[in-house]
Amino acid sequence: MKKLQLFLLAAASLMLASCLEIKSTVIVSKDGTATIEESVLLGAQLAAMMQAGGGQGDQLKGLVMDKAKAEERAKKLGEGVTVKSHEEVKTPDGKSGVKVVFAVADLSKLKYIPFEPEQEGKSPTKGEPMTFAISGSTLTITNPDADKKKGGDGDKPKKSPEEIAQMKAQMAMMKPMFAGMRMAVEVKGANGIASSDATHLNDGSISYVDIQFDKLVDNADAFAEVMESGEGGMSMADVAKKFEKVDGLKVEGKKVVTAELK
Repeated sequence: MKKLQLFLLAAASLMLASCLEIKSTVIVSKDGTATIEESVLLGAQLAAMMQAGGGQGDQLKGLVMDKAKAEERAKKLGEGVTVKSHEEVKTPDGKSGVKVVFAVADLSKLKYIPFEPEQEGKSPTKGEPMTFAISGSTLTITNPDADKKKGGDGDKPKKSPEEIAQMKAQMAMMKPMFAGMRMAVEVKGANGIASSDATHLNDGSISYVDIQFDKLVDNADAFAEVMESGEGGMSMADVAKKFEKVDGLKVEGKKVVTAELK
């Protein structure tokens, strides 16, 4: 899976006063098949901006897959992966977007990078894919990027006290920009998960990344550090350890996670 800073940088490039929800869910069956649900929901302002295009509107189009992009993505995910469905979604609270469901015929051939936004004129962030294996009822998930430090400048000087003070002063103004913004990646069992050594297991769902920005922005110190971590070359393992007690941020730092499927 791509490192945490991809999520953070994507959020930073879309600092808009509107809701953005991105969610990826891998649902695994004991027979070695799986489905992947990927959804992007935009608040009314973002949806209008995407339709208008240009600048940030074009960035938003890179997040929302049309049918052709979904077919292209299926090929990248591995042999035997197909698009099961592609549907436009509207929610009662005014959000709209797209939900794509992929069918995985052989989980062992899945090479999963959950979040790959297209940005015009920019090369995609490189990362090694998550892989999956099943033996009986035991699921093994491997994330090669969990302990890798790359894509950032680990020697970048820390912000000065003045810069930190300025950032904290801006928190109140920034909060509306992050209202409803959430990015999550999770793995589930088709019939549930009996047990797992994952760091974050809740109601049969393993959270690999769950960033709730409106909760983070309530904690000015943590928010500033999290945003800096996106540029500082921290691995997911580093982020998981550093921010393990921060409300609004869940990160799986283990390279290998096992789970017993029901």
